[in-house]
Amino acid sequence: MAPTYASYLKLEKGVILFYKYARMSSGFEGQEIGHTSFEILTLNQTALFFRVNATNSSEFKIEYKDGIPTYTDRLEALIYLPPECIDQSLKGNLEWTTQIETLTQATVAYKASHTLDFPVEAGTFQSINITLNLVGWEWGTLTLIYDVNSGILIYEDWIHGQGGDIIVHVLIAIKYTPGTRESIINLIFSVATLATPVTIAIQQTHKRFKRRSHRSQKQPKDIEIGNKFPKKSFYAILSGASLNLASIFLPWGEIAGSQIYLPLSLPSALTASTSLPTSTSTLITIGLIVHLTAILTWLTMATFIYTSKWLASQLVAIVSSILVFVSALLFTQTGWAPSWGLPIALIGAILIAAGAAIIRQKTKTSLERQNVGRHFHS
Repeated sequence: MAPTYASYLKLEKGVILFYKYARMSSGFEGQEIGHTSFEILTLNQTALFFRVNATNSSEFKIEYKDGIPTYTDRLEALIYLPPECIDQSLKGNLEWTTQIETLTQATVAYKASHTLDFPVEAGTFQSINITLNLVGWEWGTLTLIYDVNSGILIYEDWIHGQGGDIIVHVLIAIKYTPGTRESIINLIFSVATLATPVTIAIQQTHKRFKRRSHRSQKQPKDIEIGNKFPKKSFYAILSGASLNLASIFLPWGEIAGSQIYLPLSLPSALTASTSLPTSTSTLITIGLIVHLTAILTWLTMATFIYTSKWLASQLVAIVSSILVFVSALLFTQTGWAPSWGLPIALIGAILIAAGAAIIRQKTKTSLERQNVGRHFHS
């Protein structure tokens, strides 16, 4: 089976790279596992500045000349190679590794490279593996694997010669500044999702003001519900629909302290879009399902207020609640820690299901009464 390549990566100002890291110590500290993010502050032909956000925040610098790195604070922090450097490395020319100045004054005693298809959590990449044996102040073996299409570091393995500690970084996601096309698409989905609740709110508000202008008519205290739908069901589904709508505008996941919004949502376009190649299709599916669920639940509200189609409203409510649970199940496949959006959507689904159950019970009771009445008259 041929690998699926994730060659769309690109590095630019504002991009945030997310890595999973593991530190394995031969001493008493044991093993430490967590997440970290590298935020690109400046990137041009001569320099790259980035901030590492982990337990403590720190900034690093890399300098370039003619596409070749000439300085880096630490060799382990060499997170990007320009195309010129990638080309030389693919041809087996690694002399540039011996000419990099560092704060740690590391010296490359041995260097080797080979190409491979390398799988990480962020996808499978056409890559180059560069292995360096370092001597000097800090010595050990450093393995750097880069995506050859973007030059981004996707895997790092640093084995300290002193103490034998092993530090591993693996790319899991990348966050981009939103583009114009994405913002427009997300805006269209948001408008479509908000259309029904906004229309209902405007129409009901207009009714209230109109009735207030006619003092001879008694003003209702509540929203007028068509054809005597059970109020408990109405308010349960109203609450569920409101929570479901709110979940679209809230973060669903979290990586390295960064809140992640669903694709196709307005917040993801206003803040940034996060790409996780192994689950991009999953996240887009979740985004579509959540938006569809919000639309369906508010169509249920419209059915409540303006029609007498009990069965239709019950079916739509049931489908909506099921879709939320499906999206929650799909979200577990991403491996992300859940944030506010997921539990709020689930609470909304429970309320919607409860409202549908009340409708079902009310319908069953009404049918039984009708059957009793018919039997009595016969």
